[in-house]
Amino acid sequence: MGSSKKQTVGHRYLFGLHMGLSRGPIDELVEIQVGDREAWKGSITKTGRIFINKPDLFGGDKGEGGIKGWLDVLMGEATQAVLPALGALHGVPTPAFRNVTTQYFDGQIAANNPYPKPWKMRARRALAGWDGAPWYPEKAVIWLANNAIRAMNPAHILVECLTNRDWGRGLDRGVLDEASYRRAADALHAEGFGLCLRWNRQSSISEFMQVVIDHIGAAQYTDRSTGRLTLKLLRDDYRIEDLPTFDYESGLLAIEEDEGAAQDGAINQLIVTWYDPIKDEERQIRVEDLAGIQATGGVASSNTEYKGLPTAELASRVGMRDLTIACSGLKRLKLRFDRRGSVLAPGSVFRIRDPFRGLDSLVLRVGTFDDGKLAEGAITVAAVQDVFGLPATAYLEPQPPVWTPPDRNPQPPPNRRLIEASYRDLATTLNAAALAAVPADAGAVLAVAEQATGLALNYVLTTRVGSGEFTEAGVGDWCPTAVLADAMVATTVAVQLSSGRGLDQITAGTAALIEDEIVRVVVIDPQAQAATFARGCADTVPVPHAIGARIWFFDDFAANDPTDYSVGETVQAKLLTRTSSALLDPALAPVDAIKLAQRQARPYPPGDLKLNGQRYPAAIEGDLVVAWAHRDRRLQADQLVDHGQGAIGPEAGTAYVLRLLDDIAGSVLETPAAIAGTSHTAALKGVYRLRAEVGSTREGLTSWQKATHTFDFKNGLLRTETGDELVSEAGDYLLIE
Repeated sequence: MGSSKKQTVGHRYLFGLHMGLSRGPIDELVEIQVGDREAWKGSITKTGRIFINKPDLFGGDKGEGGIKGWLDVLMGEATQAVLPALGALHGVPTPAFRNVTTQYFDGQIAANNPYPKPWKMRARRALAGWDGAPWYPEKAVIWLANNAIRAMNPAHILVECLTNRDWGRGLDRGVLDEASYRRAADALHAEGFGLCLRWNRQSSISEFMQVVIDHIGAAQYTDRSTGRLTLKLLRDDYRIEDLPTFDYESGLLAIEEDEGAAQDGAINQLIVTWYDPIKDEERQIRVEDLAGIQATGGVASSNTEYKGLPTAELASRVGMRDLTIACSGLKRLKLRFDRRGSVLAPGSVFRIRDPFRGLDSLVLRVGTFDDGKLAEGAITVAAVQDVFGLPATAYLEPQPPVWTPPDRNPQPPPNRRLIEASYRDLATTLNAAALAAVPADAGAVLAVAEQATGLALNYVLTTRVGSGEFTEAGVGDWCPTAVLADAMVATTVAVQLSSGRGLDQITAGTAALIEDEIVRVVVIDPQAQAATFARGCADTVPVPHAIGARIWFFDDFAANDPTDYSVGETVQAKLLTRTSSALLDPALAPVDAIKLAQRQARPYPPGDLKLNGQRYPAAIEGDLVVAWAHRDRRLQADQLVDHGQGAIGPEAGTAYVLRLLDDIAGSVLETPAAIAGTSHTAALKGVYRLRAEVGSTREGLTSWQKATHTFDFKNGLLRTETGDELVSEAGDYLLIE
């Protein structure tokens, strides 16, 4: 008989994995999933070891194996010792990894596939890891979903964010109005209003606290009478007759703004996105105003996100709260009080009477509060009609008919802007001889404005320098304008617009201004309010723009002041709206101002910024080569050359100034001497969040803007910080990295 050999039919892969979870310690680890499959479920409340025995989790040896081995859970207590297995791996010294929750797994992680699958842990934290003793521990935990979800009281989240000295604001608990936070904690506990929310430092601690406040419907402010931080829930917790009442004899000085919510287009369906911590997925729930749907004959829907809500029942309650406010037609007012109004605070409720407006008892809730200047003595309050007080609001007389005659009184333009003219702007209006004769220290001013009302014909531009009289400088047409419906990055070209006015007047190939960036209109669809732009034209470069950034399609609609101003002068302007019956009283026109900065004479910034041959990469590894293209304002003249086009020029005497900066520390890492060419190879080594800036210089003048990009850079030695990497997904707890 011949001998036989053993044959290898597959491989099992054994790893030692040290995984960071969060700051520690935490209250409890309850579940571990690997590759979205349950590997372990139970309860670990202190440092210890468990055995995971799921060798067939991914199909066993005939599939991709499974998980089998010992898992050490290191909660990160102050007395935690070095884990021997980690000490053997790292040698001396090895940290004990205190104040951070980590896990070390030693065993099989797969078979026939050497790549580890992602691990996710569901953990809970409400009482562990406080800076000192937990605050009001009796009400810190709120059990939801038949005790399947252990949420944290939002009032406790806010207190810890304010007082934790390691990652929060580090305030002493004595600066808090503790009674107000306890009242809020009691109310939220009684409501079953717990949150499962994670802060991962991608936003500031103030932004994180505002997310919590938005979830629960509250106001957090400094009480002027005590100087302490106060938390007030916005609830139906008052009696109408007990509210302070103001009229023109008891502290009310004036109603400066009175806006009623328009019912046309009001939403009657709200889609709320919430987060299921057990299934680890986002989910949605719809709440509807059936009466509103029947009244309008259709569904007008809107979306909102509350990622800290862990149950459908809680998401439904919060959605109904928001929908009730959205479809209630609430009035918004701006009020002025004398010092008797100092009893008000953000979130507080009060009543006003104004017989002249037909208001006998209007219940309002304070939004913002401005003490004003001490010498003036007036208090300004922005308030909204309280949805809980609607049944108590009484009107002295019937409401006027739906139709009202058109208002022909001129109103100031709601949005306006002054612009210092660029060289390209001058080139579109001046002939070659006149353009060449413009002094280098001269500047011109343009104005753009949005139509005030449908009956506003145009506006008169009046200007002055210093304290002299305003004089007429020209007449302007209303400029087509819109705002961004979505954010833009430097490479975005196709955008969705909203609130557009006059978009049907725009011609492809003309210029538009998004904040301080000039773009060329490639395509415009007025009906769909969509457009495609060529970015970074003339003396500007592509930069990110947030949702709501205003766009002015100014090329054929800017009012031009023909006066030549000198560099450094500040020009003030008033735009006087003209209707068929009147011109706006100059005393009612707001004053806008702009300081001249020799813009038209400055060299253009470089175009087509590239890093290692790429436009706006997210990361660069290895040696860094920064390249760009020449630009020449005189050769480009009135042409809208976008940032991505090839080299033009350069203008005689132009050189380029490159700076490489540590975007986190703000320090300059490398800045070579002025470069006449169009590239530079950096000598930089290390790991940085790097910002590259390339500007132009000529005859002592620098470019109006610089071509910039921020990216992750790695070249040479790595720098790491223990505990910074978050491995887990969210669980049903408040987790602080």
